[in-house]
Amino acid sequence: MVCNVDIHGCFLIKVINIMRSLPQSAIVQVADDKAARLLLASKQMAAYANRDYYQAQIQLDAYNCMRVSCPDEFDTLEQLFKAALRQPPYAVLVKGLQFDEHYRLLVALNCSLGKLVARPFDKKTPRAQLIHHVAPQTDIYNQNKAKDAVAKLSEKMHIDGADRLAPVRYVTMQCVRADSRGEGRSRLLDIHGIYNLLKQGMEQEQIDLLENEPVPWQIADYLCGGICWRPVLAEQAIHWRRYSIEAALASENISLSEKMMETLAQVDLLIEQDCRYKIEFLMAPGDFLIVDNLRCLHARSVITDADTKRLMYRAWVE
Repeated sequence: MVCNVDIHGCFLIKVINIMRSLPQSAIVQVADDKAARLLLASKQMAAYANRDYYQAQIQLDAYNCMRVSCPDEFDTLEQLFKAALRQPPYAVLVKGLQFDEHYRLLVALNCSLGKLVARPFDKKTPRAQLIHHVAPQTDIYNQNKAKDAVAKLSEKMHIDGADRLAPVRYVTMQCVRADSRGEGRSRLLDIHGIYNLLKQGMEQEQIDLLENEPVPWQIADYLCGGICWRPVLAEQAIHWRRYSIEAALASENISLSEKMMETLAQVDLLIEQDCRYKIEFLMAPGDFLIVDNLRCLHARSVITDADTKRLMYRAWVE
């Protein structure tokens, strides 16, 4: 057991800081000559702006053009990362790719998993476009920093799209620029690791509660707001972004049982403080990460340089 309750009812978590490396089964290395052919094929396609890719047909055109122009390399790559996604940690890191500046290869790779979706386009907001430009300077600050000592919400394990009616299935990241100090390391925690933590750190009754009792999730304003109810654990899927639950509880005249509130707090402590099942690695420019958003939580480590140039291109796929 890594979690106990003292005589005052407080949770005592044994902090375990050792994280695992990404297994070789979750890494796909693209040879230089194959990466060059993929890049050349992408540059022969029509160039579109980020905003244009909201059109599903343009996404599909990018995908089909890559398959026609570079069938062996593209089809083989697609088969390799789809095979890797079917096993733990339900994430795959593709290394060695060369990306064009108009997102053509990036969109085609994402489109092989489904349809790309995003918030409505806003040219003033880098994250409000189909290919989100994710930089630490635009991260959301944690309103509960004094309580859990995490400055930004991207540093807490979570799924993306928890504020949608249904979370997106895949989250992808293309590393454009890494942090110069090697900070902002990617972190993953898959569904099996989560269940191991829960079984070792809480009672079965609490796990049953997480599987069977829905909790409220605040829906994003661009989706008309409101509340959606779904359980944290369901059919080998994990729905976890604590602040979306807290936002729902704060904005609506609703409440949860004391047992559920205690259980959510305990889940948060276990997931954040016990690192034995977490995977950590540093993405380099050109790396392409795919995460099954329903089977694997993700986060990044702290970045201390306020002027960091770290930049990721992120996409949501359903």
